[in-house]
Amino acid sequence: MDSTSRSWTPFVLMALVVTAALMSSATPSPLYVDYQEAWGTSGAMITVVYAVYALAVLVPLLLLGRLSDAIGRRPVVITGLVLLVLSMAALAAAPSVAWLIAARVVQGLGVGLVTGSAAAAIIELHPTRNARVGALTSSSTTNFGIAAGVLLAGVVATSSSSPLVHPYVVMGVVLAALLAGVVVLVPETSGAGPQTLRDAVRVQRIAVPAAARSAFALAAVCVIASWSVGGVFLGLGGAIAKDLVGRSDYLVTGLVVACLQAAAALAQLVWNLRAGQEQWRRGVAIGGVTLVVGLASASLALEAGSVPGLVVGSAVTGVGMGLLFLMGTSLVAQNAPDNARGEVFSALFVVAYLSLGIPAVVAALLSEVVGLSTAFHLMSAVVSVIAVGALLAVARMRPPGRGSGPSAAG
Repeated sequence: MDSTSRSWTPFVLMALVVTAALMSSATPSPLYVDYQEAWGTSGAMITVVYAVYALAVLVPLLLLGRLSDAIGRRPVVITGLVLLVLSMAALAAAPSVAWLIAARVVQGLGVGLVTGSAAAAIIELHPTRNARVGALTSSSTTNFGIAAGVLLAGVVATSSSSPLVHPYVVMGVVLAALLAGVVVLVPETSGAGPQTLRDAVRVQRIAVPAAARSAFALAAVCVIASWSVGGVFLGLGGAIAKDLVGRSDYLVTGLVVACLQAAAALAQLVWNLRAGQEQWRRGVAIGGVTLVVGLASASLALEAGSVPGLVVGSAVTGVGMGLLFLMGTSLVAQNAPDNARGEVFSALFVVAYLSLGIPAVVAALLSEVVGLSTAFHLMSAVVSVIAVGALLAVARMRPPGRGSGPSAAG
């Protein structure tokens, strides 16, 4: 019993690390409108600040995607957590847009180091090395983390005399505690990759082992549809809430984004209870259809000026978003070779963070020209088309199941 408890501790702790890393990434989301008002900058510029983070995440994924395969997961995750703690301090002290951009770059670097390495470590730290459970844990903690981060920031900001400071202080304390836990309690699980350290630390092309490419292609389509939705909601959530209620409202912003992300995580957990030979196919189909329906509902609610309607539409959208992301991570977990799992997950997150950042900037620029509501409608239509593309792809593709067939994707 005691041995089993000890074996589960590093797995749970690493899951909390991923959750907290994504919490920190979402902490500024309810505060963007206040930054805009305080500094007199445009909404497009504030969304660029958001997108800079997403692009900064790509730096370690592109430069260091194989690093944890070469030297181990633990030192890479520890370095990422240190950067995240520093970024929270910098965000709390930010006096200008330039400072905010710099802090978000540091934060992006930290999240990039943590996500690729920790996603692989979660699978390896599971007591039975269950790739299916590991992939579910990785994907659901991502969504729960963003939901918790937005809500925590909203609650702390609402009750604080310094709403642009205290959310980061609270998050910094959480990250520092997890950093200490990783140093003391998490063992190494890798570091035996065939490449040398010099090979691991260099600019690399996005490469996926041949045996995993078919599955990775389908996973990428799912992730593009899923994370594009997250980018639009995280980047425009504060402005949408202000447009609906007539003022900056941390809790409304937090509720809309949190419902999106929490519904995604819950959908993943519920779906994992199911089993079947064609589960991956059903998962993509149901996820794609639900995503389109949810986005249509959110657009109608925004047009009608209904906060409850937008919250419900966000939740429905989140279900589809979560299922598509789960299918993507599961396919990668089942088909990536053991000695390249960190590299393949890094490649998947490159796709994810490009999908997170680019649509948000495009939506913000569109909103300056055609208005917020119209921009949201247009972006919803584009993402819906991508989701339909995923449905068409799944109808034509049969991903290879490494040892357990297509059902392992679910």
